Amino acid sequence: MRRFILLLSFAFILQDSFAQVNSGLANYLDSLFKPYNNISSPGIAITILQNGRPVTKKNYGMAVIEHKVPFTHQSSVRFEYSQTREFMAVVLAMMESDGLLSFNDKVRKYFPQLPVWSEPVTIRDLLNHSSGFVDEWGTLLLTQAAMNNRLDKEQFLDLLYNQSVPQFEPGNGYMYCNSDYGLLRLIMEVASNKSLEFYMKEKLFRPLQMNATQMNDDLGKIIPGLVNRYEGKNTYRRFDKIKISPASNYRIVSTADDLEKWTIACNDKNSFVAKAFERLYKYARLIPVLKEKHYTFGIELNERNGHLVIQHNGVNKVIYIRSIPSLKLDIITISNNENLLDKAEHILDYFLPYTKEAVTDFNEVYSKPAIELNADKLNSYSGRYWVTNEGTYSSHLKHIRYYDIKTEDGRLRLYHTARDFFPLVPIADNLFKDLGYPNYFRFIQSHPDSVMKLEAVSPTFIETMERNKFDSLGVSTKYLKQFTGLYYSKHLDYYFKIELNNSNELILKRPTVSEKVLTPYGENQFIFLMESGMGEGWNVLTSFTFNHKGDVNGFSLQHIRMIHHRFEKVK
Repeated sequence: MRRFILLLSFAFILQDSFAQVNSGLANYLDSLFKPYNNISSPGIAITILQNGRPVTKKNYGMAVIEHKVPFTHQSSVRFEYSQTREFMAVVLAMMESDGLLSFNDKVRKYFPQLPVWSEPVTIRDLLNHSSGFVDEWGTLLLTQAAMNNRLDKEQFLDLLYNQSVPQFEPGNGYMYCNSDYGLLRLIMEVASNKSLEFYMKEKLFRPLQMNATQMNDDLGKIIPGLVNRYEGKNTYRRFDKIKISPASNYRIVSTADDLEKWTIACNDKNSFVAKAFERLYKYARLIPVLKEKHYTFGIELNERNGHLVIQHNGVNKVIYIRSIPSLKLDIITISNNENLLDKAEHILDYFLPYTKEAVTDFNEVYSKPAIELNADKLNSYSGRYWVTNEGTYSSHLKHIRYYDIKTEDGRLRLYHTARDFFPLVPIADNLFKDLGYPNYFRFIQSHPDSVMKLEAVSPTFIETMERNKFDSLGVSTKYLKQFTGLYYSKHLDYYFKIELNNSNELILKRPTVSEKVLTPYGENQFIFLMESGMGEGWNVLTSFTFNHKGDVNGFSLQHIRMIHHRFEKVK
């Protein structure tokens, strides 16, 4: 009897201790997401699992702001593109285990019309982004300025059928390529003789009782509980930019409650999901251009305070599951706003407090009060500032991007897209800060004739940019005129026309897309923005070439998702 009382007392102590931990975590989450716990904010659902059992479940914000519909654990969110690759890859591994296909199968076995150069390309190459095929939207945006246009299966295959040369030697290179997974999806459907949507439902989601989860091929389909997506931090707007193509249509709709079942299956070594992941880790490779360990199918391995952290996310860092095996802990976050998911990163701080090495003088500089500067001083900092030192997951090529700094209404503004900007508040002659986010900016010019540089400083890193060295107004008309003319891409069966305007600027004209200015970037090199949406997209490096007579004979285009694309000059 006494032993029973002691055990009972011990049980109450454990229960009380658990309640305190749970209470502390709940209070932490409430504090972290307090700014979003209202009827005017997008929403988020959070589940914390310990030993596979829920410790805390919390909801904040709205699923549909317009109608004041709260976000819950049953709210359905549409995952898109790289975020869904792990589900598709798991099904691929299941098909391989069942003998429906092999990772070593040649892709021309399924689509013989693919070009002869692609004969060595295997399913494994598609999984690893090492096929050499062009990226569908990275190429097609040359002819259209929207990624939410429709691309049918036949158009998609024609794009690959007509590719005369690979982007790199198949099997030996790397370029993040949506076409690889689009073709992979079509091969999976040929091998199973079923639509991927049906196969996923029958073989993956139904056995796991993930009844609210489905592949969302048909965007017109009514899905109960489907939330609206929003972009923005303080003010919000609907965000409905959705690509439609074979390489985009493996979107997954799921809920926080269903992701809980998925997480438990991933952690259970005896589950068919865990066994599929084992095969993927055997055949898939880490993205070779990244320092962190990030697998091509969407699983990233990080270390924090000596603990392994497994992240389920796309390459765009939209993380929906974080697992810490050493603590037997899982953090599930699902939201209709990417900024809330970024905020969810701080949930890790509760379990693994971590502080990155800070820029030593940051707080001292950022706390300086605002001052006034005259218009001439502000204008001296205006211009286009280039950044080319940022590594990306897309390829070995550097990501060329720029910020425009303009003086408007007596203030300096930094434009990070054509329409989005934030004001720079002066705190010294060459120092400015962003009041909306803890960053400050230092303009540096060692000599009046040297190139102006700009340092962007945050609490954890410093990024350096250079003002544009070349200006079309400072380049001779004769030099620019040699690049004018008509150019043709055999792959796309499409023409570019380049003309010189009255402002001494080279203008790129395309039949189906608005005109673009070719901004001088280097010797015989120019940059133009290939739009994926209004004022957004990839900056394309345009490098002109010459024949043996010294005449321009064409140009090659390049960006992080396009190793090369050739346009020949039409005589």
